[in-house]
Amino acid sequence: MLVIREHEKLMKEQTDLGEDELRDLKEFALEHQTDDEDNYRPVLQLKNSELFAGNYVGIIETRKGTVLEILPKVDVVKDEDAEKTKTKECFFEMLRDWRGFKSLAQFNASHINAVRRFNMLEVFVHLFLNNLVLLTQRGLARHYQPVEDNQPYLRGRILFPQHIRENVANRARFYVGYDEFNANRPANRLIHSTIRKLMGSVRQPRNQQLLHQLRICFSDIPQSAPAHLESDWVQYRVNRSDRSMQHYDEVMQWVGLFLFDHGLTTFAGKYVNRTLLFPMWEVFEDFVAASFRRYQEDFFLYKQRPQKPLASIDGKDVFYMKPDISLVSDNKTDETEFILDTKWKQINEESSDLKHGISQADMYQLFAYGKKYGCKQVALVYPKTGQFQKMLRYEFDEKLSVYCVPFDVTKPKCSVKKILQDLNNKQK
Repeated sequence: MLVIREHEKLMKEQTDLGEDELRDLKEFALEHQTDDEDNYRPVLQLKNSELFAGNYVGIIETRKGTVLEILPKVDVVKDEDAEKTKTKECFFEMLRDWRGFKSLAQFNASHINAVRRFNMLEVFVHLFLNNLVLLTQRGLARHYQPVEDNQPYLRGRILFPQHIRENVANRARFYVGYDEFNANRPANRLIHSTIRKLMGSVRQPRNQQLLHQLRICFSDIPQSAPAHLESDWVQYRVNRSDRSMQHYDEVMQWVGLFLFDHGLTTFAGKYVNRTLLFPMWEVFEDFVAASFRRYQEDFFLYKQRPQKPLASIDGKDVFYMKPDISLVSDNKTDETEFILDTKWKQINEESSDLKHGISQADMYQLFAYGKKYGCKQVALVYPKTGQFQKMLRYEFDEKLSVYCVPFDVTKPKCSVKKILQDLNNKQK
């Protein structure tokens, strides 16, 4: 397994990647340069024939099975080995609030401690298997299924046309139809298929052991045939309101991920086996918003609302603005106290450049928010790093300033208190 951080170069001399694997990764990089909205957000950047990680964190598995693990660029501790472990712990804490995969909300501190040394694929497999163990303990969902069979004993009802056709010369058998109460349901077939698929890629001994035990539990249930995977998924979705299926939701989210790439940011292609990647700008935005909900009670928080038009044409509003985080003191009014816009980007307060790495487009955006919403303060929230630890203030005019504030992802409660204290002090 190869481990790098966001924006780090993939050093050929430090890896075991073969020439063909490097070539595949370069082709993969060229294939995935933009996101779904056509914004330039490369998974891997190709600069002068060299590969660099982008703003996606997770794993990329080559066609030969080599796993490239990309970690977020978070300043935690100085020791390299301890830093990797601590970075993973911090990242998993952030993931619990991510919008993309609700099952991760159950990823508590004990889970994180148990798997902090696993690679990310093994972590997600471990969570899936733990959920699946709990499901089997509660019991697999069953239903009555019509069965037709030619048997040596009478069961159910005789199907006379088939009985005459099959047994005209053998009166010792009966062609019968009956209803059998069994676990051969679309959801269970999909779970069995997922277990079989993972057995070829899991290397962690505990996960291998759980997979083997669960394979035995599902041995009497057929897998979903490759041609019927989609139809079984649709059938599961149709039947999910069935009372006997209500405890399947968590497990089926993982099944959707491993079989169909549902949930996480996934990038298909012929150059890699599997990708499980998280857009860090979304993870950071959701983590900051959840932290402000969790650690303060003075303001109501809204995400990407209230929406207001930037302009109008022929009396119709256009170009609606959607602030990342709006804080209001009274949820019955439309008066916004503070607007916070999160940016997963490293800036340098020590730089001689007065912009300190802050995007001019971001400043335009915050200026528009401040003027249109008439709020008291607007702020850009960046991750705290060794080069960015103190608030920066830029004045638009005598009435409006934008504050660039550091958010320590390892100490979210302290960050929330500090940011609100600073913003409140500035408006007095």
